[in-house]
Amino acid sequence: FLDGLTKLSEKHARQHLGKPQGLQVLRFVQQYLTENPLCVCFDEIQDLRRDLGPDATPDQLKLKQRDSIVQLTAKGGEYYYKVNAFLPSDYPKQSVQLQNLESNLPSILIRYLNGQSREIARQCVEPPLRLNRKEQMAFQPVPSLYRALKFCLAATSDFHIELCPICEKEVLPKKPTQLEIDDTKDAYVERVYCGHLFHQACLKHYLQQPPFPKGGKLCPAKRRHPRSDAKYYMGGASRNGKQPIVNEDNGGICGIRLAHDRWVVNIKLAETRWAQKQARERELQEVVDFLK
Repeated sequence: FLDGLTKLSEKHARQHLGKPQGLQVLRFVQQYLTENPLCVCFDEIQDLRRDLGPDATPDQLKLKQRDSIVQLTAKGGEYYYKVNAFLPSDYPKQSVQLQNLESNLPSILIRYLNGQSREIARQCVEPPLRLNRKEQMAFQPVPSLYRALKFCLAATSDFHIELCPICEKEVLPKKPTQLEIDDTKDAYVERVYCGHLFHQACLKHYLQQPPFPKGGKLCPAKRRHPRSDAKYYMGGASRNGKQPIVNEDNGGICGIRLAHDRWVVNIKLAETRWAQKQARERELQEVVDFLK
């Protein structure tokens, strides 16, 4: 950007050969910067264009210079997530302000994208509380536009190909119009803290079946999710404060304890429910045998 602005300034200066040029060039630069406030994130915008790839349509990345807004439309299959990123006047000392405009993803994934992208932007400009005083004084804000929007781009492109770890079928239907929006139905999509997506029926069945290990059931997915919420899982980290509570010897599975705000069941209650279910099934079978 600086190279380009220098060339523009030199070109403008040549238009005033034989006349005083200094003030003219300064006025030109001042006007250019005022009319193009997004120049402060020129490199980040270029990186986003690169990540979108050559097949991206022009409407996937729009620049609104007058409003200091970068509009991104991330796509994955037939799903999309459109977000506005507003750059404050003191960027990058302050983070971008993100606002979701439109999406056809399930509501649980929209909330996740909204919340996590804002958190990424916040972490770019606010030092972690765990740092000591000296480390906090040395903390320097970093540009947050690319980091936040890159997350939205990567997550949205992956959602439509994610498989349910239980049935190993795609969690989202091919057509967004076929999404289940009733949270009591089997096909309703759930996202757990380790990051993986499940069909609600699959998750319920897995949690209700033995064995019921003391520490709780582990996610059976075959790999760790690249966008997990379990960095400080359930508010508890290891002694060094850096590693999540996970099963170290995971045997090729995700290995993070399964948890969800709608599925908090202790082991004793799960075992009791299982025993009651088995007892009912035995009673029904005895009735069937008697009638036969």
